[in-house]
Amino acid sequence: MYEHSLPVTATTRLSRRITTMGWRWLLPLLLLLLGGIVCLHRLGEQSLWLDEGYAAGYVTGSHVGRLLLDLFSPAQAYPLYHLLLKLTTRLLGDSEWALRLPSALAGAFAVPALYALGCELRDRWLGLVAALLLLGSPFAIWQAQDAKAYSLTLLATILLWWTCVRALRVGTRRTWRWFALTAVCAPFVHRLTLLPLLGCAAAIATLLPGRSRRWRVVLGGGVVLAAIALTAGISVSLQRQGANGQFIATGPFRALQLTATKFALDRFGCDAAGHCDLARRWFMPFGLLLVAGLVWGGVQLRRGTSAMRRAALFVLLLGGVPLLVFLVLFALQPLFEPRYLIVIFPAWLLLLANGATGWTGIGHCARLQGVYLGAAALLLLWVFVGDRVVLIQPTRGLWSGAAVKEDYKHAVKKLAEHVHPDDLVIVHPDAIKPLYDYYARRVSQQPLPAARTYPQLGRASGYDLREFDIVIRRELSSVKRAWLLIAPDHARVVDPPRYPGDELGLVGLAFQYGDRNGRIQCGDPQGYRFNGVRLYCNNIPDPNGIVLQPAQTASADFGGLLRLRGVTIMPFAGGPKPGGTLPVSLFWEPLQSLAGTNFQIFIHLTKVDDPTVLAQTDGPPMEGGQPTSRWTKSHDLLHDDRSVPLPANLAPGNYVLRVGVYTLDAGAPRLPVTQTSLPIHENSVIVAPVEIRPR
Repeated sequence: MYEHSLPVTATTRLSRRITTMGWRWLLPLLLLLLGGIVCLHRLGEQSLWLDEGYAAGYVTGSHVGRLLLDLFSPAQAYPLYHLLLKLTTRLLGDSEWALRLPSALAGAFAVPALYALGCELRDRWLGLVAALLLLGSPFAIWQAQDAKAYSLTLLATILLWWTCVRALRVGTRRTWRWFALTAVCAPFVHRLTLLPLLGCAAAIATLLPGRSRRWRVVLGGGVVLAAIALTAGISVSLQRQGANGQFIATGPFRALQLTATKFALDRFGCDAAGHCDLARRWFMPFGLLLVAGLVWGGVQLRRGTSAMRRAALFVLLLGGVPLLVFLVLFALQPLFEPRYLIVIFPAWLLLLANGATGWTGIGHCARLQGVYLGAAALLLLWVFVGDRVVLIQPTRGLWSGAAVKEDYKHAVKKLAEHVHPDDLVIVHPDAIKPLYDYYARRVSQQPLPAARTYPQLGRASGYDLREFDIVIRRELSSVKRAWLLIAPDHARVVDPPRYPGDELGLVGLAFQYGDRNGRIQCGDPQGYRFNGVRLYCNNIPDPNGIVLQPAQTASADFGGLLRLRGVTIMPFAGGPKPGGTLPVSLFWEPLQSLAGTNFQIFIHLTKVDDPTVLAQTDGPPMEGGQPTSRWTKSHDLLHDDRSVPLPANLAPGNYVLRVGVYTLDAGAPRLPVTQTSLPIHENSVIVAPVEIRPR
């Protein structure tokens, strides 16, 4: 019988056009929008960590001319990223959000770019599944919310592979020019892109049609020689940097396991007891898809169409060559850093996507294909649910609301709440000083003390540790109070622990056991602890052997047990202002042994004629580090450094400070005030006037 085909109407043509546009433009735009939402979510919530602080300090402290010269410096690994970051800070400032914006945008654009790569390699389903896997990847989201070059490196790698695959498939001069342009620019994004560039060269040597066998052998030999040179160069560079303490020491096989875990689950690991069943449960679908992707890749190489064989060979070469270089490097220099392997991350995603979609076009019956499709859909759902669990896991998830990056922001904020302008502030190692400087001007209304560092540690050849010990003890003995802001994981690189159980090194020990070296712990005796950062405080009763005396005499006895001798108020430059702090030192003399007591001391800021408390600080002496139960020597002369936080809405004007002593016993009154000429109100005395200045 004769079959009549339906006429192609204008409506049919429009429908086909809309469908084509949906795949070509609307779907990539939707993926870009979703990528932007994911990468920008909570972008500025986390504190900057060590490497981000270095990048921010280097970029904001460098002129554009210097950054342009860095393009030609072999010592700079990612000069183009620094230029992009400089432009961003000029336009948007240097907040955490602005510093991370280039990485977030790169992460968003990487999603449709990976979709385009999958489409170019084989079909839309491969590209779509790979893009969705990237969209939910905790590892990729972490890099996209890091003020470092690795998210941009991921985008550059995907674009490099896409232009390479397209140039080999289409073969026009235009496509080759685009590949050449990408190949020239990529190493300026990050020198690591030289590795996927080697993969592209291997793919060209293998798949470029119309070339002689000799030509392919020469190009392949060049790839091998370049890989050897790169491996040797990276190994020597790591040795010269003294990077042993900064990376995970591991061999090639363990590195493969760690890489797969990192790519799949990022920072999702075992519980506090060391049980990893939950982590294994969420890794299982990744493992199954990876195995399926490798199996289907082998089947495609043997039985697939020519396009399938080319796609499988592309992924094998583009991802395999950089991976082989890394494995050789780990064998020579067993230092592992997961983010460096981001140049093979697209191959990981494509293998997972191939595990879910590789059944198409192989020639199996429709029923088996339907069963496999259902199983693959369940595995993908398992993966997407696991990704969400990883992102919101308590204390470790990037979207959990907890501090999961090194928390310098809150550490410096805690310091700003207590520090006096004449305190000594030490930051260790010196690499974290840019982070102290960055947050010191953000978390406080007042200029914090300049930080002291010890760059000789781990860097100056022949610098004797005994000499350093003398230096730090001399500096500590010359001030009335000192603070240490330390990042233990980084400090051990230049100041390795020397005793069993020690995790802070020589500098940390000087503070951790300050009460054994003529000093007194102030604040939390265990140190204020933040994620990856600690803050310690030492009080020196008699700096340089001199007993400190108050600037203002304010004598008063409390309950016949202890005597207030006076007070010193030392405001920051510009005077006390709303939103800042008021540094106060109280000077005490116990009239008898106070062993067994736990007196609390309060300082209230009030109006002269109105005792209503407008600002206050309460607690044991030295902010908990020296309770009165340790005041066992009668007539010992002690001082107690405090800081009164001033509310941001406090009106400028004249105020007074009131001091009193009480216990935590329920219903117990304040200690009575005797032997004083100071004004008394409800067993508190006015010790000094204070002028609050406008902001």
